[in-house]
Amino acid sequence: MKKRIIVLIKFIILVAIFYVLLAFNVFRIGEKLVPSTKDYLQINVPQENQNLEENYMNNDTATQASTGHFAAGNMANLESLCNNIAICDKIHFNGTFSETEKYNYTKFFSKIVQFIADNGNQNKDIKEVINKIDINKENGNRRGYATHDTIIFNLGSVKSNKEFIELSTHEMGHITDLGYIEWLSSKKDKNYTEFGKVVFAIDDLSLSFYKLSWDNETIRKAEAKKKNFCSGYGMSDPFEDFAECFNLYTNHNIFFRQIAKTDSVLKKKYNFIAGIFNGQYISSNSQDLTLIKTNSARRPRDTTKLSN
Repeated sequence: MKKRIIVLIKFIILVAIFYVLLAFNVFRIGEKLVPSTKDYLQINVPQENQNLEENYMNNDTATQASTGHFAAGNMANLESLCNNIAICDKIHFNGTFSETEKYNYTKFFSKIVQFIADNGNQNKDIKEVINKIDINKENGNRRGYATHDTIIFNLGSVKSNKEFIELSTHEMGHITDLGYIEWLSSKKDKNYTEFGKVVFAIDDLSLSFYKLSWDNETIRKAEAKKKNFCSGYGMSDPFEDFAECFNLYTNHNIFFRQIAKTDSVLKKKYNFIAGIFNGQYISSNSQDLTLIKTNSARRPRDTTKLSN
């Protein structure tokens, strides 16, 4: 009897220690693995008129926490730019590029990476998640393609710097979804696969996003409607759903906010992404509101062409 009491006391002490450590965030469980419950649509932000390319090329190096607007610095040349970021060695240019082109593409892409590094709340370094970025001058079957750590761009089909910015953000959305967002469990979810492969942990945060509109990788929920998605392309599968909303959130925040206020599912998608980045974003151009006009159910076919 005495031994049982001693064992019980030890157990109680261990439980108490566990919860004390948990209270001080010693264990990485809890907030990182559940969607945010905060409604970021209730936070008023200024309406900005700066267009997307100007935003990416401006001179302000500070993260504007009060507005959610993030701005990157303007370096003199590619060498000085690479001295200030940690991903130049991962970017490979294939084909003939001028120094100006290399500078611009590197700057555009690095700003998105830096945005995630500065504002993301996962316990990963996004710059370490990225393995390789191939930027090809020629045409390809697709303008861009991403895995959990690699992006391939085929610029022959990209018509402008704005489109490259949008495309880069979309592809970084895939890396954010598949490589940056965290999980802890070793158990796999067999319902949501990646092109048929069982790869997602049962507590992968991304699954909370997928379940808003998808029964599994290929089947949308029976009640899913076009207005629940950020674009027509986002209705292709859960991964494109995330990447399209990621681009809309990052580069067209005021547009996303406006349409999210009219649809409960889209509101959850907005708040999911906002929760990962603490409500911060890169661009909010008030001119985007003219695209909605009087139809709040309007969705672009492809968010990467919204600026063109």
